[in-house]
Amino acid sequence: MKIRNLLFIVIPLLFLVNGSISFLLFSSSNQVNESYAQLQERLLVYERLNEYIHNNIQLADQWLTTQSEDSYIAMQEGSVQINNQLQRLMDYGPPINGMVDALSYQALIESYQALEVHFTTSSISDTLLYSSYLDEAERLSSYITEDSYRMIGLELDAYEQRSEQILQEVHHMRISGMMLLIGVTALCLWLAYTISTSISTPIRELVQTAEGIARGNLDQPAAQYARQSDFYRLGTAFNDMQLQLKQYIAAEKETLEKDKLLKEMELEVLKSQINPHFLFNSLNVMSKLALIEGAERTSDLTVAMANLLRYNLRQLDTPVPLRDEVKHANDYFYIQQARYRDRVQFQTDIDEDQLDTTVPVLTLQPLLENIFVHGIEQLERGAIIMLRIHGNDEFTWIVIEDNGIGMDEHTKAQLLNYEKRPSASAVRTPHQSTGLGTRNVFRRLQLLYGEQHEVRIDSRIGEGTSITLRVPRHKEDS
Repeated sequence: MKIRNLLFIVIPLLFLVNGSISFLLFSSSNQVNESYAQLQERLLVYERLNEYIHNNIQLADQWLTTQSEDSYIAMQEGSVQINNQLQRLMDYGPPINGMVDALSYQALIESYQALEVHFTTSSISDTLLYSSYLDEAERLSSYITEDSYRMIGLELDAYEQRSEQILQEVHHMRISGMMLLIGVTALCLWLAYTISTSISTPIRELVQTAEGIARGNLDQPAAQYARQSDFYRLGTAFNDMQLQLKQYIAAEKETLEKDKLLKEMELEVLKSQINPHFLFNSLNVMSKLALIEGAERTSDLTVAMANLLRYNLRQLDTPVPLRDEVKHANDYFYIQQARYRDRVQFQTDIDEDQLDTTVPVLTLQPLLENIFVHGIEQLERGAIIMLRIHGNDEFTWIVIEDNGIGMDEHTKAQLLNYEKRPSASAVRTPHQSTGLGTRNVFRRLQLLYGEQHEVRIDSRIGEGTSITLRVPRHKEDS
């Protein structure tokens, strides 16, 4: 769950629980206060009833003596107050376990109210009758006073029982509130720990990943998070960044290796050139001199040598049409044939439509040179080198075959393991090729074409070797 959604749920829930606890404690204290206030009001009603009844009796006696209209009006107002207080008492209801006493007390009040009717309706001239009503009212007043004290006692007893029950309920509510408070506190601590851990743990893991990247450890993947987590996109971004860095570094390594390889090739070429302009001029003079003297073969050989040297000094990082490579291979073979004479034949089977395919400079010559040095040098006669070029709209295949001594599996594996650079301490043997090397050709094809290139070597001891190169069909003008 996302942290924002979790907080939206947790914080209102905590407020709700805290509000419930506060309301519970407030209700318990309010219940005690209401019970005590109701008791005070009931006791005050009993006191006022006694007070109003005694006042009305005194007013009735005063009215009998003075026949004052003010006394009569005050007596009527007192009767209304007595009726109001009796109604309030009835609204409160009887005390617990005091229903009979409450009805008896109410009957006494009602009897007194009936006598009050006689006070207000009887003729004041009938003094004897009025006095008997007054005496009866005083007697009822004394009974009412006794019953009031008795009802007050019952009310206090009922309140004591009720208060004990309320106190027990309050005690239970307080214990429940404390337990609930402890539970909420524990829940808050757990939520705080969970939320802080859900934030700090991914941050710590991402920091460790970032520190690993800073130290150059790109193989340490970032932690994976659930898709609904806030850290999902961040962890994915770290993984993508690591992958892109690894790809970028690999591409840079390949570029640096390619540049270094080209520099080494250029250095090898530079080592083999001795003042090339002077050498070209000298070869041209020798060619013309040989032609003048009638040595046409010597002239052709000199021109082939000049072409060979001029081609070797080209920019090595610029691809060339396969047609140029074939011409260069022919010049190279022409020079070698001057040495080997009839011991070797160079045959070709070439699809002219495939000669527009571009390849790295010096792709064929190192392979031919390796064949001359290692494959057919020991043959006395009948050596054949075949160059085949064919393909389609997607790929071009270059096949170089010989019927030489072949190679064992160890040598074949070393040539095909061209991704691993040979050690700098390797010592060149006298019979080793002085050209750019077969492995160098394979490695340059890999750096230039990647997975689109293919190298295959088929060889058997004593039967010869076949090297097949597959390159993508890239034309010079594309």
